[in-house]
Amino acid sequence: MNNIESLAGVTVIELVPSIAPEMFGLGYAVLNLAAALERAGADVYLSSVDEAKIAGQACEEVGFSQDKYIRGSVIGPSRLRLAPNLLGRLLSIPNNGKVIVHLHEMWTYMSYVAGKLRKQWNCPLVLNAHGELEPYALAISPKKKALASLFYSRQNIKTASCFLALSEQEKASIQAYGYQGRVAVIPNGVNRAIPCSAEDVAEFRNRHKLASWSRVLLFLSRIARKKNLPLLLKTFAKNVKLQPEWVLLIAGSDERGHIQEVLNLIRELGIEKSVRMIGQVSGKEKACAFTSASLFVLPSHSEGLPIAVLEAMEYGKPLLLTDGWTLPVTTSARFYWRVPVSEGAFERALLEAMCTPEDRLIEMGCCAKSVVRKHFGWDGVANQVSLLYSSLLQGSHDSKALIQQQSVGAEIAG
Repeated sequence: MNNIESLAGVTVIELVPSIAPEMFGLGYAVLNLAAALERAGADVYLSSVDEAKIAGQACEEVGFSQDKYIRGSVIGPSRLRLAPNLLGRLLSIPNNGKVIVHLHEMWTYMSYVAGKLRKQWNCPLVLNAHGELEPYALAISPKKKALASLFYSRQNIKTASCFLALSEQEKASIQAYGYQGRVAVIPNGVNRAIPCSAEDVAEFRNRHKLASWSRVLLFLSRIARKKNLPLLLKTFAKNVKLQPEWVLLIAGSDERGHIQEVLNLIRELGIEKSVRMIGQVSGKEKACAFTSASLFVLPSHSEGLPIAVLEAMEYGKPLLLTDGWTLPVTTSARFYWRVPVSEGAFERALLEAMCTPEDRLIEMGCCAKSVVRKHFGWDGVANQVSLLYSSLLQGSHDSKALIQQQSVGAEIAG
């Protein structure tokens, strides 16, 4: 039986600050979860404070009904994302008293809205931190987080029915933060790869001056301090002298001006000819970036469960990652290097990966694709989440056991 059936008569509201492409993993995850719940028949609404055009395009891209999208109009500084009209709009959503509010972030105005909805409707509140309670993340903008905690986040944590963690590592961080309630571990999912023709890839490589013989090391994520690009650039600068056929392709949007620091470091290291900065990519352009790559790299200080990692696996790419995250499945498949966040360890692993023959990297990528296809389909993830919602509404204390009876992220249909 599909677990969504247990949500008959239930209204689900997914709240997130933004679903714009520059939000990368967060927006992608919430959009696709909402779309998967809707496909399965759940009465689900999605809300953010994006510009109307951006939100409409994002919903259309994943097939989520735009008439079930509730937008808040921002007033004042855009970085504050204040949308006073949003609460009233959400409270007008028709329901029969059975409501689930699922908040996907911790520190913005949307968190305030979630607390008000929970109090008004006396309904379960599910919190999804998406890595925001990891120690490194907590150290960013501590004053802002302290204010948010004082005015609404602390109360949300106190009254939440459940936290949803993306991995066991994130669950431990949530508990270390002081939360003593229920924590369910359910991963993000990933969509199927967009196929690219040989002509598409050749045109992409030509446009970004990637020689046909070059091997591509791909970084695709926000260009943010948390992502630790300086570590990658310094180690790549040393190793590319030994393996000059490699080119580092950096794709992503700038966060808080960090891109200028990255550009300055590239010049200081003298590796301008071996690095390509291509900005934010989506759709076929992103598909070509993944398809062109021989290896995917993410040297982050900390993560929840990075969507970009799952996407790289879906495109059949081996991984080089720091130990700021843990894949929430057990597998003997060898498809990645995972090392501490230290220059020495990362440099050695990167050199080993860059010296690995292409046919071996392809074999590792096939293993990665097999794992992601087995465990991380959005329909399976939505089924897991619906089981959690249902157990919360029923007041079940056995929801953790029920969730563990299901395979993490059931196989992608088809």
